[in-house]
Amino acid sequence: MTIADLRKEGFDVDSALNYCAGSEEIYVEVLETALEEGLGKIPFIKECVEKEDFGRYCIEVHGLKNAARQIGAIELSELAFEQEKAAKAEQYDFIKETNGKLLEKYKQTMDVLKELLG
Repeated sequence: MTIADLRKEGFDVDSALNYCAGSEEIYVEVLETALEEGLGKIPFIKECVEKEDFGRYCIEVHGLKNAARQIGAIELSELAFEQEKAAKAEQYDFIKETNGKLLEKYKQTMDVLKELLG
């Protein structure tokens, strides 16, 4: 898999490259960091919901929203934003019902990055 293949996976590579001064080398470094950190965040975000720690959940999905946008994972970013808004509005039942979709998309995104980066 190449960076160009990320487009086929739904990544907005051009937007992500703008965050990286147009450098594919920097973009790869950002992707590596996203993968490294993301693998640990998935179970942590799930745990926040299980423990009903919605304050921490809000912080985590806010960070995910921004990180996903920076790597061009726009759908993941939008899902995280939806969860962030729900947390701020204290819509905890909504979060419990829908965060699985966010976590699944997050896992899929990490799988794509694993394939790309080896």
